[in-house]
Amino acid sequence: MYAQVYTMPIFVGKGREKVMFEKVKGFKLSIIIPTALYAVLIYATRIISNSKNTYFFNGSPIAMTSLTGVFSGLSSLCLIYMVLKYKKLGFIVSLISVLSQFPVLIIGIFFRHIYTGMPGLFNNVLALVMIIVIYLYQAKASREHEKLQNLFKQTATALANSIDAKDTYTHGHSARVAEYSKKLAQMNRKSDEECEEIYYAALLHDVGKIGISESIITKKGKLTTEEYEEIKKHPIYGSQILESISEFPYLRIGANGHHERYDGKGYPDGIKGEEIPELARIISVADAYDAMTSKRSYRDPIPQEVVREEIVKGTGTQFDPEYAKLMIQLIDIDKDYKMRECEESEFSFKG
Repeated sequence: MYAQVYTMPIFVGKGREKVMFEKVKGFKLSIIIPTALYAVLIYATRIISNSKNTYFFNGSPIAMTSLTGVFSGLSSLCLIYMVLKYKKLGFIVSLISVLSQFPVLIIGIFFRHIYTGMPGLFNNVLALVMIIVIYLYQAKASREHEKLQNLFKQTATALANSIDAKDTYTHGHSARVAEYSKKLAQMNRKSDEECEEIYYAALLHDVGKIGISESIITKKGKLTTEEYEEIKKHPIYGSQILESISEFPYLRIGANGHHERYDGKGYPDGIKGEEIPELARIISVADAYDAMTSKRSYRDPIPQEVVREEIVKGTGTQFDPEYAKLMIQLIDIDKDYKMRECEESEFSFKG
């Protein structure tokens, strides 16, 4: 659980448009619970290990000290849980918790000759070894995971570039749509994980164009009816290409649904409203914006005020009203029309 603070004052109107979005991640407060529980268990372990009381079970007397192992084991489980759950932070807290026990135990055993602390010393050594081993294993697994993530990102980017390379006029289209889509998701306060998923789904939204004839994609001028029907198949081709990536099902969803319309008049499935996956509704408006603001073989970029009017006209018919309004806000911020055909490294919004 994170302590989060959001501030997003939005002013939309002529001459005073501003969007600020800020997310502050705080300390992981929930780690306090297992840390406190560990302290309680350690305290209980010390009390029980020095107790001379007995209790009876089925008529047989049992020394309270026999419960020492139970509480000691539970305290070790707390440490393991913190390392697994909170990773580096959990390891640091666990390490400090264990090491803080050693001075008391060592002084008691070697200087005060309180040998009842011997089991506690061995348990602490064992706990220390366990959390170090678990953390090192986690760190190695994390590095491997990061390598796989980087491989995925590089592969997705290379694939998107190969799609855009079929037509010099669409160079950078996939990356821009991905950036616009991610920004819209951030403005709607999606989680970091959701924003990343939306980014990569948008990056590969046109992957189906691999299956479309290059003569159609690069044609100068208006497409014939047959050619238009052929290019309308690219969402289906994209869905078929990406459905084999079962670990990332959102990729297929983005490719299949980005040409659906909010009023149900889109393709390939003709679904409408919230039947269309939210991810696809986001990509739809981002894709339309870039299509209008990019240079094509048959026209120059459309003027910004016309683009804004088209987004307004399409609100509730072609586009999800919520994300259409967010796109309009981005357009209003971009007074100098710098957002169009920007490079990925240049993509930023400053209120």
